Amino acid sequence: MREVLRRYFDYRQVLTLTGDEVRQRHYDELTIEDMPSTSDYSEGLHMLLSHHPPSMYGHCLRVTVLGRSLYFCGRCSGIYGGLGLGLIFLFMFRIQLQPDWFWFFLSVAMGYTTIVDWMSQRLTPRKTTNFVRASTGFMSGLALAIIFYLANLLYMLVALASMSASVGIVGIIENRRRSSFYKEAEQELEASSESTVE
Repeated sequence: MREVLRRYFDYRQVLTLTGDEVRQRHYDELTIEDMPSTSDYSEGLHMLLSHHPPSMYGHCLRVTVLGRSLYFCGRCSGIYGGLGLGLIFLFMFRIQLQPDWFWFFLSVAMGYTTIVDWMSQRLTPRKTTNFVRASTGFMSGLALAIIFYLANLLYMLVALASMSASVGIVGIIENRRRSSFYKEAEQELEASSESTVE
């Protein structure tokens, strides 16, 4: 176990699983033994639709086709549905969205429903349901449709930057939590190995 954890902590050298050989290589370099098998490829194809491993299929919408189950990400299904229906509705009826700054701010607020739901789920013990994921995703999709329909490049860039910043903030917070957890685990392993040596 110690050798496996060391692969995550030592960025200069990566030890083989047996610990017999030490070679200079990048910490995330794959060896032949690390290469995925063909079953991993089929799981990868499922991940394209679900965006979740099988252990998290509770976050997905399940559709059965010809006796086989397909899992679609609940939040993304809502986003794509809202985007598609919103664009069809706006272009079919040629709706005038005036003043455009009002519709832009309304769209950003609608888009943040998904971000707030996702961030609160990632950073707190709060759990959400597929209904909430799909409905906030649908609102975010409608918001994207409105922003695309306004056809203002500045609005698109501001919306993209604000959403990207939100995702980046969550990534930074999670990375810091993960790093502190790994440091604590490494310290516990070293302390336990020192006590067994003595």
